[in-house]
Amino acid sequence: MDQRAQISAEFILLLGFIFVIVLLIAGYAGEQNELNVVSAAARDGAMKSVSDIVLLNRNIGPVKVESVNMTGNQNKTIQIKLSSSLSSSYNTMILNDTLESIASQGFTRENDTIVTGRYRYTVTII
Repeated sequence: MDQRAQISAEFILLLGFIFVIVLLIAGYAGEQNELNVVSAAARDGAMKSVSDIVLLNRNIGPVKVESVNMTGNQNKTIQIKLSSSLSSSYNTMILNDTLESIASQGFTRENDTIVTGRYRYTVTII
């Protein structure tokens, strides 16, 4: 009888350690997943907007999204670097399309920022 009680106590202790490890990994993986989803949605939205602008206005030379960088701690800034500069109206169009793309992933848009459970994202066009 004593042996069975010892085995069940060890089993519960082992399950407890595994549960704690899984929770720690899940918290970290969830944060990284959010950052990846937001970054990919920002790139997709900016690329779609830039391609629409170039297709609609043949006077504009080829423009591409060169990079998407994310900086900051609690308030993240997403910097989208374009291969050439565009007018402010086109930059506003790219900004709105980018924010809509991120919001379509299930995040909340508040004016020119995206708010999630973890961070506040601001998008800038460089």
